[in-house]
Order: sequence, then structure tokens, then C-alpha cells
Amino acid sequence: MSLRCAVAGLNRGAGFVMRLRQNPHCEVVAVCDTRAEKLAEHPGIAGFTDFQRMLDEVRPDVVAIITPGPLHAPQAMAALQAGAHVLVETPNVYSAGQAREIVDLVRERGLKYMLAENLVYMGWCQRLKTAVEDGVLGEIIGGMAEYTHDCRPVRPLSDADEQHVQSWRFTDLPPLAYCSHTLGPLLELMDDRCVNATGIVGGRREIAGVDVFPLESAVFETEGGRTINLINGFMLSHPFIFLLALYGTEGSVRVINTDYRDPEGLRVLISTDDEPGWREWVMEWQARDDGGDDVQVMVDDFVASVVEDTPAPFDEARSMEFCLPGVLAHESAKQGGVKLEVPSF
Repeated sequence: MSLRCAVAGLNRGAGFVMRLRQNPHCEVVAVCDTRAEKLAEHPGIAGFTDFQRMLDEVRPDVVAIITPGPLHAPQAMAALQAGAHVLVETPNVYSAGQAREIVDLVRERGLKYMLAENLVYMGWCQRLKTAVEDGVLGEIIGGMAEYTHDCRPVRPLSDADEQHVQSWRFTDLPPLAYCSHTLGPLLELMDDRCVNATGIVGGRREIAGVDVFPLESAVFETEGGRTINLINGFMLSHPFIFLLALYGTEGSVRVINTDYRDPEGLRVLISTDDEPGWREWVMEWQARDDGGDDVQVMVDDFVASVVEDTPAPFDEARSMEFCLPGVLAHESAKQGGVKLEVPSF
């Protein structure tokens, strides 16, 4: 089977053009970006500045949506309505209503939909999953994660600086909405889902006419009776850090990465009842044991689900479970920390 593929959003999306072209079942027939200069970087492929026009004229089989976050849900719905399978970056939705609309569309049309959560495909997460399945930590009773770094578009911050409103990460990215890089791996490692969410925001203020949430925390209760604690922050002075912890009955593990671009930036600490006390568990961040590129393997797995008509690795329900709890925790924080139910799909 040959799939006609389109990619929308050509910053990070340029990598998806390359990876789709490397899949033998795919032909990239269209790219879409509002900037004509980005389209020019992909000669020989039909270029569009209007997403709906691309859908109408090209009628792709698969659409990869790598555009700014607020566009993800409406563009996914438009692509599904046009009969295309959808691979979409995080955050895939900004509300429970959007999640329900997308899930209903996927099931009504018999299409595939998947959140492009590549951290689950990275080597560190794959190795940790094997250890959990082998019972190295005993029963997992909880988890914690932090994803915090400085995404302020301009320094220093100023109420009068109009440049801030140019960035959707400043205007339209509540930190907990961007939770799938931490919550996704935790849920996969636990084989669980969140059933309710509580959030709290720190430092909420208005900058350049925008309501900003510099630092947010969430507590989730899971279907399996576990607790998950998340911390996310972007609009603050804090270098990149990724932390993840699993707490088990027979051992615990901590993953610390201070530079996602540097393979040497990763430290993994493990302690077990058999060998108590923290010790280094040497491994790499992205490099997988099978030698594959994490994003390529993810794209290939999604394409295989389309070609073979099998469930996507993260289907429409699982994709919502990775992201929607954080969206609801943000809503909880805005409402003073009320507990909100996470719908099951």
C-alpha cells in the first residue's frame, strides 16, 4: 500500500517530512506552512499556506500535524473530516470537549489517530519499561516528574514589550497542557490512566496583556490506585531539566536530564532491596537498544497501523490519556485547586 502523506508545520515538521519519506509505504505529496520560505525548502512537493485548501486539493491519506499547539485540535478534526489518518504533536487538545469530538470522529470514520509522543520511544524509557515488567522495582505505587525550562521569547520580561505576543508558547501554552513528555512515559511505565486531576499555579500574573502561568503543579489519582505528581514551568528563569521518578515496593528509580540535546546530560539512579542505596544505571537518553531513531520508529509504527489496519500504538483513547489530564489540572488550578474527573474514552 502506498500512502499519500502531508505534513503541516515545517519547523520540527521538517523532520517528519524526512522520516515519512524514509518509510517505504509513504509518499509525501504536500507540505503546509504559513511562511512561503519554509515551503521553498521542500522542492518537488506541493506547498500550501492554507491547511483546508491542502486537504481539499490533495486529499491525503495521512496528515502529520506539527503546527503551533492551539491549531492541533481544529486541524486534526478537519483532517479527520477529510478522511485522513492523523499523527499530531502535543498538546493534542486544549479541552475535554475537543477530546470527545476527536475521539468520536476517529471512531465514526474508522480512522487512525495518534499523539506523536516520542519520549516513550526513547531508549531510556524502553529500558525502564523492561525493568518494570521484569519486576525489578516490585509493584509500582507512584510516580513523579518535572519538565521545566525557560521559554520566555524575550529577556528581560516587560509588560510593555509587544514582542511577547508573537509567540504561542507565551500566549497559549499553560505548562500543564504540555504534560505528555512526562505523563506519557509514567502512564506507559505503570500501564495505567488518570481518573482525576488537581492543579495549582504559582506566580500567575499578567504580562503584555496575557495571563501567564509560570509554574504549575498537578496531582493525579490513577485507575490503579497510584498517585502521580507533576511540575511544569516555562515562563521563568530556569534552565532545562527533565526529572522522572518511579516509587516501587522493592525499589525506586530516578531519571535526570539537564540537556536533551546532549547524550551525556542523562543520569539514571536506581536503588533496590537487593542493592539498597542510590547507584548509577548507565544508559543513553535517545539511543535505543535496537539502534533505531525514536521518532522514525514512532512514525513507522503509526504507518504500520494504517497499512495493516491494526490499533495505533497510542490510539485515540490513549492519546487523550497522555495529554488531557494536564489540561484538566490547569483548569483545576484556575479554579483554586478543585478536583476534576478525567473522562474515560
